[in-house]
Amino acid sequence: MIKTALFFFIFWFGLMISLLFLPGFYFCKIFKLKNAEKKYVYYVTRRWARFTLFTAGVKISVKGLENAPESRSGFVVISNHQGNFDIPVIIACLPFAAGFIAKYEMSKFPFISSWMRALDCLFIKRNRPREAGNRIFERIRQTDKNPIFLFPEGTRSKGPEMGTFKTGSLKLLFQNQSDVFPVTIKGSYKCFEDQNVIKKSTIEVFFHPVLSSRNFQPSQFEDFNSELQRIISVPLKSSI
Repeated sequence: MIKTALFFFIFWFGLMISLLFLPGFYFCKIFKLKNAEKKYVYYVTRRWARFTLFTAGVKISVKGLENAPESRSGFVVISNHQGNFDIPVIIACLPFAAGFIAKYEMSKFPFISSWMRALDCLFIKRNRPREAGNRIFERIRQTDKNPIFLFPEGTRSKGPEMGTFKTGSLKLLFQNQSDVFPVTIKGSYKCFEDQNVIKKSTIEVFFHPVLSSRNFQPSQFEDFNSELQRIISVPLKSSI
C-alpha cells in the first residue's frame, strides 16, 4: 500500500516526462509517416502505462492474446469498467494502440489531452447526445485511425459485478456491422475503489475471440448485446 498523494504525484510526473517525446510524434505526422506515427505513440504510451502500474505495485495477468485481431482497424474494443486503473491496464497490455471516448472536459486537461489526441481519442459533450452519437458513428467508420475503445457500462462498477451495458454506442457499431474485440478486466477495483487507497494487487485481463455483428440479422441487436455481455462477464463469475 502506498500513499495516494505520492502515487498521483508520480502519475503526473510520468505524464510530464512523456511530453518530451511528443516532438517525435509531430515529426511523423508532418512527414505523413502514418505507420511510424502509430508505432511511436503506442511505444511511448505503453511505457507510461507500465510505469504508472509499476509505481502503484499493480501486476497484470493476461490471457487470450492470441485472440487479438491481425488487422489494426475495422473493429471496436469493448470492455467492462471496474476502476480508475482500467485505462492504464488496457494501454499496457493491448498489442496495439486504441483511442478512447472521453467527456469533452478531458480535452482541457494539460498533459493528458496531448497524448489522448495522439491516440485518436474522441472527446464528446454528454449533454448533446445526438451530436455525440453522430461523432461516435463517424469515428467507428474511420479505418485510418486507431481502433476505438468503449466502456458500455458508462461508469466504473467499483466492484466485481458488471453493470448493464448502455446500448447507444453499441447500436451504432451494430448498425455499422463492426467486428467487436471483447475484453474482460478482473480485479482492478481492488487497486483503489475497494478502500479508496492505492493498493498492490494483480489484475487479470482476458482477451476473447472477435464477435462479428455481421453474424446477426439487423433485427437481432438484443441477441448481439446479450452475447457480448455474456462473453465479457464469464471470467468475472469464475473463482479461478
